[in-house]
Amino acid sequence: MKKRLLAALLVSFALVFGVTGCGKSSSIKDKIEQSADDEEDEDEDEDDDKDSKKKSEDDEDDDDVIVAGTIDTSSKYAFNVDTALLGTDEYYDDVVIVYLVGEFTNNSDEVMDFASVVNVEVKQDGISLDRAYISGTSKLNYAEIKPGESIPIILGYELDSADYDVDIVCTDYTHYADEVLFEGSYSIDDLIDNTNEYIDEYDDYISDEGIDEFEDSL
Repeated sequence: MKKRLLAALLVSFALVFGVTGCGKSSSIKDKIEQSADDEEDEDEDEDDDKDSKKKSEDDEDDDDVIVAGTIDTSSKYAFNVDTALLGTDEYYDDVVIVYLVGEFTNNSDEVMDFASVVNVEVKQDGISLDRAYISGTSKLNYAEIKPGESIPIILGYELDSADYDVDIVCTDYTHYADEVLFEGSYSIDDLIDNTNEYIDEYDDYISDEGIDEFEDSL
């Protein structure tokens, strides 16, 4: 289901590289595209470091469980951002969006929706980014999730600058200590790499012919 949803997302918005063409320009998009061009001339050896860093962060998350005696007081919900991508707003193609792709799991005994549990803060240089509406996927934020089930979550935020990292902190609204469910940071170069990888993976869907075939299959 998750992979199918990602394919549907790519139908609904344009990734910055290889899709947008000239279009409207902005200083942010120009800087990002220039950075992408510069990266093509460099060796890409950072994948192992990223995997190691992510594993280290995951290990730290495992160590953050708060236990009082024999009572587990940790959050009953899990949310992880699997990747972050760059794209353009589906309504304004001169607005660059950072898309967070993750998964929410309900480990409680009650039906719950993502929006009622997870508080997401996305910032650049300490300034909160404005939320972007994504038609067709925003409704997942309010979908009721049964105990033990997971659902893919895709969130969009308007990028303010091509010069600062994108910092993400996700906490549990319902937890007495606002437990952190996910914390991470993506540089602009990270976002460019992730975006290019997804373009390669979903190239068939991004093409006009692929989009038509996918929509016919829905």
